[in-house]
Amino acid sequence: MNGYLSKFELSGKVAVVTGASEGIGRDLAIGLSSVGADMIISSRNEQKLREVASEITNMGRRAEIFVADVTKQENIEDLKRYILDRYGKLDILVNNAGFTVNKMAWDITDNEWDLMVDTGLKGLFFCCQILGSIMRAQNYGKIINLSSTFCRSLVPGRSVYAAVKAGVSHLTEALAVEWAPHGIRVNALAPTATKTPSRAQALQGDILNYLLSRIPLGRLAEPDDLICTAIFLSSAASDFITGQTLFVDGGWVAKG
Repeated sequence: MNGYLSKFELSGKVAVVTGASEGIGRDLAIGLSSVGADMIISSRNEQKLREVASEITNMGRRAEIFVADVTKQENIEDLKRYILDRYGKLDILVNNAGFTVNKMAWDITDNEWDLMVDTGLKGLFFCCQILGSIMRAQNYGKIINLSSTFCRSLVPGRSVYAAVKAGVSHLTEALAVEWAPHGIRVNALAPTATKTPSRAQALQGDILNYLLSRIPLGRLAEPDDLICTAIFLSSAASDFITGQTLFVDGGWVAKG
């Protein structure tokens, strides 16, 4: 049994999480560090990154911050150089950075479209390409792209977000096929509504009741649900899994 458990260990692994200053990204960074990964956490918000890094180091784990905007390729190139200078390798990349607005399609502006697509799809792609090149050189790596149940299902007000996440899941499949010869596994993690502090205000009343009516298991996702899945996808336990979108949604998508 111990041999199987050791496959989930991330000791000695170097991991990058984008969009790590709050929400799901923060939780995933703390979760991966808890099983041994050395973390580089990135976002545009230096102060919040420092708070997350402090939480990680207080657990006796290693964490460094790198302020970057994934819509700027030069920032991603700078992050690559930083990773190589500090660690010389990259084992795990979690592409969590995103931007969304909750509006009916009639009301979406050109600027909002660009921010959602440039952050959540274009920025994600170039993180995969630029940072994934480190993995190509070492012939191994794990990439986890944050998708959503909305890549397969819809609710009013999330049209562009749904399109972006559908693109993320399909891009994940394409990269998995192209990069398998380089030992790079590419998968997507697709949560339903998740109980993070930043979402607490929105997930109340009629909205909460509606969401719960759509989830067969009768509750929202907890951060631990996503953390355990990310550990699995980051570890040797998932070495024969690539090109998948793993729904952590309590049965939302299955219900239709």
